[in-house]
Amino acid sequence: MKQKDVTALIDGDLLIYKIAIGLEEPIQWEDDLWTLHADANLGKQKLDHEFFSVGRRINANKIAIALSSPNNFRKKISDTYKSNRKKTRKPVIYKPLLEYAHEKYSCFSMDNLEGDDVLGIMATAGEIDGEVIVVSSDKDMKTIPCNLLDPADGNSEIKIITKKQADYNFMLQTLTGDATDGYKGLEGVGEVTAKRILGEPRSLKLMWKDVVKAYEDKGFTKKDALTQSRLARILRIEDWNAEKKEPILWKP
Repeated sequence: MKQKDVTALIDGDLLIYKIAIGLEEPIQWEDDLWTLHADANLGKQKLDHEFFSVGRRINANKIAIALSSPNNFRKKISDTYKSNRKKTRKPVIYKPLLEYAHEKYSCFSMDNLEGDDVLGIMATAGEIDGEVIVVSSDKDMKTIPCNLLDPADGNSEIKIITKKQADYNFMLQTLTGDATDGYKGLEGVGEVTAKRILGEPRSLKLMWKDVVKAYEDKGFTKKDALTQSRLARILRIEDWNAEKKEPILWKP
């Protein structure tokens, strides 16, 4: 009997960064001179091992690796988006590992999109035969209706994120923001307050109505809420214009 096709859609950005930064070692030379050392060959071995391990955990016979474009359309929506990372250096072997992944594996990226968006589009496009499992530790992927494996978990539990749950998590992100990505959401609103505002998962239309009211109650506008939602929105297939190869900004 032929094995059922299972494709692992892997968050390449996160995995490559994790391996590259983990292999850096500081070395002290004479006269207080310090350098960073990292073994790229060992990094390649670790990358191969991680991809193999992920595939084995979920019985995947295919893997696809999503990677970010150097450019990002969200920076046109807000100049604060990821501005806190401008001076953050990449690990010394990040680029060699990225090049290695491109040479050896099926890697996918799209101009002006983050790897998360590539994962979201591929996971919801319905163009991959068989079962599709997104592999990422990024909480943003919980805003995508998909089968999701967090590789950082010790088990192989695959979480099924329904559309209703994904929409709820999307609205939650619109309220709470994401400091690491440089957008603040609604000022003074954390996860507990955001969940109280949203209540139980409902239709996106009803939740959006409550989000807008929460913004207006704090002196902000519907436009402010829309801006934050567009920063929080990880693209799905309906948010992507394949002909023009550009995102379709989310509208309520």
